[in-house]
Amino acid sequence: MSSLEPGSVFAGYRVIGLLGAGGMGQVYLVEHPALGRREALKIVSPTGDADFGERFTNEARTAASLDHPGIVTVYAYGVENGSAWFTMRYLDGADLGGSGALPPKDVDHIVTRAAEALDYAHGRRVIHRDIKPANIVITRDEQGHPDRVTVLDFGIARLIDAPKMTATNAFIGTLTYAAPETLSGAPADPASDQYALACTAFELLTGTAPFRGDTPGALITGHVTGPVPRIGERAPMLAGLDPVFVRALAKNPADRFGSCREFAAALGAASAGLPPVAATAVGGPSGPRGTQTFTPPPIQGIPPAQGLPPVQAIPPVQSVPPGAPLSSTPGMAPYPGTVRPAWQTPPPHQPYGPPSGPTPPTGGSKNRTGLIVGAVAGVLVLLAAITGIAVWAANSGGSDTHADDTTVVDPSTSGAPTSGAPTDSTTVAAGEWASIATDGQSSCALRDGSVYCWGSNDRGTLGDGTTTSHSTPTRIPGLSDVTAIAMGGLGSACAISDGDVFCWGANLVGGAPSEYHSPTRVDGVTDASAISVGLATCAISNGDLYCWGNNVYGQTGDPAATGFQKTPTKVSGLNDVRAVSANTNNTCAVTGDGAAWCWGKNDQGQVGDGTTTVRKTPTRVSGLTGVSAIDTGLDSMCAIADGTPWCWGNNGSGQLGNGTEQSSSTPVRVGGVSGARAIATVISGACASTGAGDVWCWGSRSSASNHTAAQVSGIRGVTDLTSGSVNLCAVGSSQLYCWGLNSQGQLGDGSTDSSINEPVRVREPA
Repeated sequence: MSSLEPGSVFAGYRVIGLLGAGGMGQVYLVEHPALGRREALKIVSPTGDADFGERFTNEARTAASLDHPGIVTVYAYGVENGSAWFTMRYLDGADLGGSGALPPKDVDHIVTRAAEALDYAHGRRVIHRDIKPANIVITRDEQGHPDRVTVLDFGIARLIDAPKMTATNAFIGTLTYAAPETLSGAPADPASDQYALACTAFELLTGTAPFRGDTPGALITGHVTGPVPRIGERAPMLAGLDPVFVRALAKNPADRFGSCREFAAALGAASAGLPPVAATAVGGPSGPRGTQTFTPPPIQGIPPAQGLPPVQAIPPVQSVPPGAPLSSTPGMAPYPGTVRPAWQTPPPHQPYGPPSGPTPPTGGSKNRTGLIVGAVAGVLVLLAAITGIAVWAANSGGSDTHADDTTVVDPSTSGAPTSGAPTDSTTVAAGEWASIATDGQSSCALRDGSVYCWGSNDRGTLGDGTTTSHSTPTRIPGLSDVTAIAMGGLGSACAISDGDVFCWGANLVGGAPSEYHSPTRVDGVTDASAISVGLATCAISNGDLYCWGNNVYGQTGDPAATGFQKTPTKVSGLNDVRAVSANTNNTCAVTGDGAAWCWGKNDQGQVGDGTTTVRKTPTRVSGLTGVSAIDTGLDSMCAIADGTPWCWGNNGSGQLGNGTEQSSSTPVRVGGVSGARAIATVISGACASTGAGDVWCWGSRSSASNHTAAQVSGIRGVTDLTSGSVNLCAVGSSQLYCWGLNSQGQLGDGSTDSSINEPVRVREPA
């Protein structure tokens, strides 16, 4: 709705002025019609779902029942002209959003009061779900110190959880403080609020949130798989608080503090041992938000010897033993899971989130047309392949030579080779590339039985024992006779060497207790012939399928497992498995009788059985026979049946390739492509290669013309095709080609220049 003008009347209240606006709605200063009392009136942005009004009423009623000095009082609520609203006590103070770093003593006071309010609500089965600095309002005493601390928006945060909510910016703000279990699909609970309060405290102490990133994907990666940041590296004088945050920000909720007050008490005890801070906040009760003389200590990268006082040793915080390791990621057991403390040896596997990619480039000589940046909306969409980027030819309807000399050919035409394309070749000889895999930020390929990788290496994804990135292929030592390579899961890679499975990278697969920078053997799978890495990892062994990893939606095919499947487990009900594909929330397989099977999340019909019911065991895809290949995407799947591509699931971007945007819970045929041999799905589309070695792609968010297949120029003789969140790669005429984004050097051409729809050749290894 449009903004309310001062002097207007809404729901009987006289509007005085606008106090603020955000993704959840607008807040106005209003006057009560009978009492003459000033109140704050919040109008909640609708989500578009039919039951929003009922859910709003339930949440508002619950919030209004809370009576605590640290919780803002809700006076009234209702729905006016389709807009949900509630009024609350008007607080003559400032919220802490953007307040910068505050003195530890002030933060201790704020966190303690907020923790008391949260525990009070938790005792009444109310979860906040959106704790962050902007939802904490403080007033100050005459000396400028925090006095009253009040938490806003109790319970109302649940209203933004609807998948149709499109307030992306507000969602990014929430992601900054979101607990990893909620990002993996688990419901919020008191431990989630404690985690968010710890993120808030970290930011109030340092001026920066614990996990930082320019994209939602980067934020999710930090929360779900990143090690707990050391606050002492951001502010050396605060190093004594490190053990507190290691526990408070543990990945496994069971490893955190038992309550918010317990966290606040530990933080207060540790803060008492910090070196004194001379500066204090100023401005008084009516001073503008953020006006203060306190200057945070130097951040990481500036030597502590430059005039900084020594960090005093303090006694260990209660329940955190001395000498707790701070460099290892705490255990990430299932949610719920083990109660093993975070400082002990963590369990062998971790729940994890989706792949992420770099922000699309804004310039560069190779930044062609054809890159589509999909709008990201809703937490479940953000959980997988966050960047929403698809890379392919972006036109159809006959041959069209663009100004950048990129030729796009419609499949209904002769399909003549594109000028400059390599000649066809399907024979792999010694010294030639055999296959390729990519996760969007890194890529790996096979050559003469060895694995070569390039791109981002922050998590050891290149497998060379370092975290040094490379923009050209670098051989992984220690692996030989490799027959298959797979990548996914936020920087994880796996390979099959002499029938054994080896994994490395982001500690999402392979049973490693911490991040592995070199290949590590996975126990429990032998004689493997194929492997796929997503949030779950699956391998084929003698016709049987074994899966392990994230199982929030049943991706491992084991209905008895909850949260996380730690060890490779045989998937029941499947025999003679020939192909497998694992991605964010789903797994699919092909059996020897030509049937396709999928399981996992199904809200968009991605299982392909004609329903939207979650399937935790293999379910046959309706209507497909003669299936030879299958690939799982974020919320749509594609397969090849008798040489023809078929897709099902979400079709909001035309990713089903049938010229429409109508989604389907059963397979629909992709027109114009025949003789298909390989299939690869991307965020909002898919691509297929044919027996002639051509590549055809479809789907985008730009125009309906991309909803049917169009040929990608510049590459022929394709024998292997793969996709990541921000790029595509192929083996063409025994040469490697990649195209898409390249900020991490993932295209392998020695540069960081993106090439959106023009395949570039990957450099030969040195």
